[in-house]
Amino acid sequence: MKLYKRLGIVLLLVCLAGTAFALEIKFEKADGVSLTTDQQKAIDDFLDELYNDLKNIPDFPKKIIKGFADASVFASHGATQRAYGDYKKFAFTVGAMAGVKLPSSLTNITKDIENFGDKLEEEGDIDLGVNAAAAIQFGLNSSFLLDGLYLGFRIGYIPFNVDPVKLHIFHIGPVAHYRLLKGFDIGVFKWRGITVGTGFLFQKTTLDISYKVNELDDDDAITDAVKMKFNMDVTTYTIPLEVNTSIQLLWFLNLDVGAGVDVAFGKNDTSIKVGTDVYDSTGNSRLGTLSLKAGGSQSPTVLNPKVMANLGFKFGPVIIDVPVTYYISSKAGLNLGVTLGAVF
Repeated sequence: MKLYKRLGIVLLLVCLAGTAFALEIKFEKADGVSLTTDQQKAIDDFLDELYNDLKNIPDFPKKIIKGFADASVFASHGATQRAYGDYKKFAFTVGAMAGVKLPSSLTNITKDIENFGDKLEEEGDIDLGVNAAAAIQFGLNSSFLLDGLYLGFRIGYIPFNVDPVKLHIFHIGPVAHYRLLKGFDIGVFKWRGITVGTGFLFQKTTLDISYKVNELDDDDAITDAVKMKFNMDVTTYTIPLEVNTSIQLLWFLNLDVGAGVDVAFGKNDTSIKVGTDVYDSTGNSRLGTLSLKAGGSQSPTVLNPKVMANLGFKFGPVIIDVPVTYYISSKAGLNLGVTLGAVF
């Protein structure tokens, strides 16, 4: 049979995309149908081989589903202005950010990538997740309200529609920074002081996949093309609590370091449906329906401690910035982005 191999691969890829299985694969006979011994054997063999193909995947892989929820939190920091928190009037930035939940520590990232397939096959569930965001941010020096206060607003949207994949990522939220300690400027060296920051960041990621795999072609039973529908809906709310400081050297090189924690809420809801009608060898008489229904949800980690750094360049009002964050936990995370903009 050809179907189980193709379908097994598809389901495995879906698992990699964050599906939380409540696995149920079944064949339901049509009303009034009596299967021959050979027809029953063909269908049973298919189901046995499909289950065997997925035997190492648990019914509910909590680590993967949670990993994709965490990655949404990590990605919720695009277009950041944290490294330039002393502008005079306003700032405008545009940026992209990728977030990754890692199976182990950052020092083992190369090994994790090399052994990813083997580890997933052996364990069936690993700490892994990816997400992204793109946004623009407008920041305003709000010292007219409180000396040292900077308020901002961030919004972004990524639409990706290439058959059979539909991916939409929406990001929005207010941010605020306050300078606890003012810096100083002495020639080629500028210290921007110490800044604390927070915000309320909403991110929603929707992934839909409609996929056709090969049909069952057996001497005793056949199917139409098997159709798979997969949906992942990740909604996260992130409250960053940060403290950072930055320096500017030679009028153009900007370095920033900081630490903090992301407080996160939300969930990742996923569902998968696979279905097809099964016919006799003539294709005229329907024997029944083959179906798989699965789904589940998981929330992100609530407290995500982190250390941050930015490497940037400033040419007059124009800035180019590369922010990176390492999330400290027993299973680490990472975000990495690029920001372009201007400060005045």
